Amino acid sequence: MYTRIKALVYKEFLAVWRDKKSRFFLIIPPVIQLFVFAFAATLDVKHVSIGVLNRDSGEQGFKLVEEFYHSNTFKHITYLKAVDEISTFLNNQEGVFVLSIDEQFSRNLDAGKSAKVQCILDGRKSNTAQIVLGYVSTVVQMFSNKLKEDRAERSNDMELVIRHWYNPNLLYSWFTVPGLIGVLTMLEALVIVALSVARERELGTFDQLLVTPLKSREILFGKTLPAIVIAILEGTF
Repeated sequence: MYTRIKALVYKEFLAVWRDKKSRFFLIIPPVIQLFVFAFAATLDVKHVSIGVLNRDSGEQGFKLVEEFYHSNTFKHITYLKAVDEISTFLNNQEGVFVLSIDEQFSRNLDAGKSAKVQCILDGRKSNTAQIVLGYVSTVVQMFSNKLKEDRAERSNDMELVIRHWYNPNLLYSWFTVPGLIGVLTMLEALVIVALSVARERELGTFDQLLVTPLKSREILFGKTLPAIVIAILEGTF
């Protein structure tokens, strides 16, 4: 039994190696899919266009806008002049959200009071809006922390320090590529078996294989094992 399966496995390896079409489908499509799905199909939001309505003439309002200007996520900032321009800006999809700073922003911060900023998001892109909202919250929180440090207003409140192990920068490709490799490896095993059976049918050797001393389960193992080995080697590479 093992001798017959070994001979069929050896024959399958030779058939895959000698067939140019099989070698092409085993190498080129998985590599292209890996790069396309890993780097093109991403949930990361980059190069976001935003609108800013700064009605505050004080220093703190301009500093907050500078935080967004120097951020790597927000690349294009449109400065609005009036509240009426907000609806036009979002309706025309010129940006994902509008940051609105009121007239009392700097005055409240200088007086030691709490100050609020308004973030108006485009709800038509719900997933993008939620991701951008997380970025906005981070920028505002960093601005608040800098303001406290400048004024030496450190409090004794408990601080939660978050550390992301294995993926400290939360890069999307870091947790997508490993799973994608597993999926491609599984699909490659299926493709190899399908190509093997189709090749046997085209060459007319599948009927000859059925009349050999091989049993059905031996043919199944002999067709499956080479596909699994090749797929695992390619996935490892």
